[in-house]
Amino acid sequence: MNSPPSSRLDSAIARLMTLRICLDWATAETLSRPGPVMEFGLGNGRSYDHLRKRLPGRDIHVFDRRVAAHPDCIPPADRLWLGDFRATAPAAVQRFAGQVALIHGDVGSGEEAASQALAG
Repeated sequence: MNSPPSSRLDSAIARLMTLRICLDWATAETLSRPGPVMEFGLGNGRSYDHLRKRLPGRDIHVFDRRVAAHPDCIPPADRLWLGDFRATAPAAVQRFAGQVALIHGDVGSGEEAASQALAG
């Protein structure tokens, strides 16, 4: 018996469930490691919010071009790196070299060609 093709809703639910599983695993692995967390791609703030709940008290530095997150999910100004991360990340690499406990990257746009170019 063939199952019907996934809807966009099914795809979104599967993607978010997978993201939660991966973030939960990564944060559990990170609990015993000191150092800040880096989040590339704030988006609407869901992943950032999840990370700060799983790693309370941890500095989470967030990189994004602009803030478009839910107001409750905007990091403090001293941990928000605005601009193209290809321009802002080098300063963070120098500042935090060898200290970062976890990096989460979600910088895709939903447009495959643009996401591939950015990932490159």
